[in-house]
Amino acid sequence: MPSISFLGTGSGIPSADRYFTSMLLLVDGKHLLIEAGEPCVHLLRDRGNLIQSIDAVLITHGHVDHIGGLPALLQGAMLLGRSKALTVYLPEEMISPVRAWIHALYLTEEGLGFPLDWQSWKDHEAVDLGEGISVTPHSNNHLISCYRTLPGADASRHCHAYSLVITSGEFRAIFSGDLSAASDLSPLLTLPVNVLVSELSHFEAKELAAVLEGADLHALCLVHLSGEYADDRSQLQELMEELLPHVGDVMIPEDGEVLDF
Repeated sequence: MPSISFLGTGSGIPSADRYFTSMLLLVDGKHLLIEAGEPCVHLLRDRGNLIQSIDAVLITHGHVDHIGGLPALLQGAMLLGRSKALTVYLPEEMISPVRAWIHALYLTEEGLGFPLDWQSWKDHEAVDLGEGISVTPHSNNHLISCYRTLPGADASRHCHAYSLVITSGEFRAIFSGDLSAASDLSPLLTLPVNVLVSELSHFEAKELAAVLEGADLHALCLVHLSGEYADDRSQLQELMEELLPHVGDVMIPEDGEVLDF
């Protein structure tokens, strides 16, 4: 039975009770770390030997609340004696800067003690993780809307953010990553979905509900909440349950919560 451990469910705004985004999907015996917001290494350590055994890291985009814990994770794996190869999937433009960042932190890939394989997402191109598990990235405009409006932003810089569709047999899960609008999810909802893990920081709850209205969706998990919604989660849950009566379960997971699907 697939399960999701919600290590961190917070948004980019630092919170005293929510860590940055990081989730662990267990499917067909494989542990997939989806996002590496800090302090993911500590939260994995709290679950036994997962630092030594996770099978892949899947990063949707380069914002710090989604990737900031990666160097500590690699260092932790080294210090705990990991020997199993680790593949990290992320946007292509992030690979060289992240490798330089790791080097700047006085780590070397050769000295980690385990093979490290960097792989870039290709839009709409499925990645085979073995055991019948595939991950298909779907690009959205989150970074274009969030980065290029900043003072000093480089308008020519490649900016890729992805939502991830993970399938295994009849199990189909969608991890939204960060979006530019709820409508970014529409093309991913043409097939039945066992669980959608969606952010709710960059658009209104009613916009998300409108997109999900006709979807064949069994469970909805709301994470990465804006301050408004994070302050009153019970009201948000009531609203979404009212707007989406056809969805079997609407949940707002707590950090540390594990859900089976």
